[in-house]
Amino acid sequence: MKAIINNQQIPLEIMVTPNAKSLGMMGRDSLDGGMLFPFKEIGEKSFWMKDCIIPLDILFISDNKINSISKDCQPCYQTTCPNYTGIGDVVLELPGGFCNKNNIESGDEVSFSELPF
Repeated sequence: MKAIINNQQIPLEIMVTPNAKSLGMMGRDSLDGGMLFPFKEIGEKSFWMKDCIIPLDILFISDNKINSISKDCQPCYQTTCPNYTGIGDVVLELPGGFCNKNNIESGDEVSFSELPF
């Protein structure tokens, strides 16, 4: 499965179960491609970097369009961590700096292949 943004093909890991969505990138030191979080409804979603090891770009997507991007979100090892929020029914995490390197911005179209939802 992959996402395509600005002709850039991005292999995906899909977080479907509540446990997978809760853990996300916690404790992982690499991400080959992107980590996709699908939700049933469009609405405000909130993510944080608690116990993450690498910086991430967090994209909030609905109707195959990027609504907003929180770029280069840094790992957090404190009790209270910043929340990164946006509107969407899909959230895509990419390695920090990926969006700047590939000229990905809010408003860009996203297409998905072979998604099970």
